[in-house]
Amino acid sequence: MRYVTLILLGLAACRPAEKSPPGFADSVATTGTPDPASRIAFAILAPKAGDTLVEGAVYTIHWWAGGAARINLGAAMGGHDKGYLLTDAPSIPDSLVWTVPVGFVTGFGVKTSSDMRLRLEDAGDPTRYVETGPFTIVGAR
Repeated sequence: MRYVTLILLGLAACRPAEKSPPGFADSVATTGTPDPASRIAFAILAPKAGDTLVEGAVYTIHWWAGGAARINLGAAMGGHDKGYLLTDAPSIPDSLVWTVPVGFVTGFGVKTSSDMRLRLEDAGDPTRYVETGPFTIVGAR
C-alpha cells in the first residue's frame, strides 16, 4: 500500500494515499488546517513553481481535489488578489484550459511577474486549500 506523509502546521501524520493521478507524489501539498485525520490532501499539479506562462497563450491548469465535490480556483500576483478563475465549480474534470489574458500582469505596468500563485480550495469548506509555489507570467512577445 502506498502512503503519503502529510505535514500540517508542524504535525506529521502518515495515512494511506487516495487514488492519485500520475505525478501526484511529487506535487503533494496539504490543507491549511490542523486536523490531519479529517482533511484530504489537495494538489495543484500544473503550473508548477518555477514555470513560465506567457500572456495570450493557452495552458492547462491541473489539480487533485480528493474529497471535494466543488472547488474554487483563484489567482494572486504578489500580495494582489487577481480574482477567481472558477467559483463553486465541480472538482471533476480536474483541469481548466486557461488562456492567460493579455494584460494579466502587464496591465499593472510591469513586463513580468515571478510572484504568481494559484489557490485551490474546497468550495464547501474554504479552510481546506492549497496554493502553488510562485511561477512567472510574462507579457506577450
